[in-house]
Amino acid sequence: MTGAAGAGGYYAWGYRQQAADATDAAGSCASERARLDGESATAKKLVADTKTQLDAATKKASELEKKEGDASKDLTATKDELAQLRAQKAEADKRMAKIEDIRKQFAKMTDTGQLRVSARHGQLVVSLPAEVLFPSGSAELSKQGEYAVVEVAAVLKHFPDRHFLVVGHTDNQDLSKQTGSCPFKDNLELATARALTVTHVMVTAGMDGKNLLPSGAGDHDPVASNAAEAGRQKNRRIEIALLPALEELPALPPGLETQ
Repeated sequence: MTGAAGAGGYYAWGYRQQAADATDAAGSCASERARLDGESATAKKLVADTKTQLDAATKKASELEKKEGDASKDLTATKDELAQLRAQKAEADKRMAKIEDIRKQFAKMTDTGQLRVSARHGQLVVSLPAEVLFPSGSAELSKQGEYAVVEVAAVLKHFPDRHFLVVGHTDNQDLSKQTGSCPFKDNLELATARALTVTHVMVTAGMDGKNLLPSGAGDHDPVASNAAEAGRQKNRRIEIALLPALEELPALPPGLETQ
């Protein structure tokens, strides 16, 4: 019995020892689990922070890509605009060269007072005094006037790609009050008839009639006051204006019918 009791005590002690070891192991497991749970929470927070940073970086990258695309478009547009400006300048330079060439060729007639070359309404204008061309109240060219018109045509016919507006101008004096008979009822009719006469002579001198547009302004476009004879004399004139070429005109709105 003593031996049995000793054996029972031994086993009891062993079980208690195992239970204590199990309790210690359970405590260690709990501590380890707590540690792992903490690390897991930290890892999850790190993952969340990393995802937030990644989303922000992705958004930033998208914004930068968009800006780069916009900048590329702007650069392309700027290059196109620069090319257009260069083309416009080249055309303007060509036009100025032609205008300067015309001015130089008329230098002799300008020096002798037969005509005047100037810029008016944004156009090159060759102006011939009516006194050089026509008798008072008449649309028939004098011999001197005919020579002057032929000389002008000899210069302008070297520019077959250009169109010219031939405009007759008068002073504001009433034709019905002039001495002698006048076949024209008013200054507008006289100015138009004179422009037609000049145009016919220029065509006879070799210019293409399709490039000449006769018109009469009468006394509606004076260059000086009609109050004194000196001003009225300046207003009585024939103007030949260099019209812009089609490529020199601004672009028309889209949708207009083309003929």
